Amino acid sequence: MFTELRSAAVVAGLRALARLTPYAEAELIGLRKIVKPGDVCVDVGAALGLYTVTLSRLVGPQGTVHSVEPLVFAHPALSYVLRPREGRNIRRHSVALGNGQGREVMSVPVRHGSPVTGRSFLTAGANGLGSNEEFDEHLDVLVKTDTLDNFVTANGITRLDFVKADVEGAELRVLEGAEQTIERFKPAFLLEIEERHVERFGYKARDVADFLATRGYRMSRWDGNGWVPADGIGDRTRNYLFRA
Repeated sequence: MFTELRSAAVVAGLRALARLTPYAEAELIGLRKIVKPGDVCVDVGAALGLYTVTLSRLVGPQGTVHSVEPLVFAHPALSYVLRPREGRNIRRHSVALGNGQGREVMSVPVRHGSPVTGRSFLTAGANGLGSNEEFDEHLDVLVKTDTLDNFVTANGITRLDFVKADVEGAELRVLEGAEQTIERFKPAFLLEIEERHVERFGYKARDVADFLATRGYRMSRWDGNGWVPADGIGDRTRNYLFRA
């Protein structure tokens, strides 16, 4: 009961922050128009777990949220106080999802002596630091990697309705490792896509949208009141919803 009350309070606070401030993404509000009770979701790059806890409340006791975060030291203080990745319908996984299985180095930038885990990325296939050159210090952390296709099989997932992925430019790699999952389940995807991040992997932001468009997906963005069609990737929007 205490965990449920705490998660309800966290979600209510996040909605208020999303409406009134830039400190929580506005798309958190829009999730209620996509995710329904009983849904199965995967939060790729969960970080602190703000999307995880919101999804947990939306899917309810009959649903499941797989919260995927490879860095176990991400946001330790807030994680301890808020515990947004804890709940009866939440399953936590310490792995980085991409287009390969094994172990890879994750580059974690450091600012003022503290790791900025939200800007971390897998270095395999990347041409330097890219947008993370603004940081003077970086940590190399070896993490377990897998594909979404393998992840779905290994965890016995027989239904998948929604996937959120924030992987600092490697979104196309997540999709490349999810081709069987996409064909089988056609889940909705909420992806952070920014040109400044994807360029270190040698592709364009538009390539992410094209990958899903060829598989029957339509792209939209949150305008504050609803999800509206998006014609392309722009500088003013970071998160894009794709539905088949």
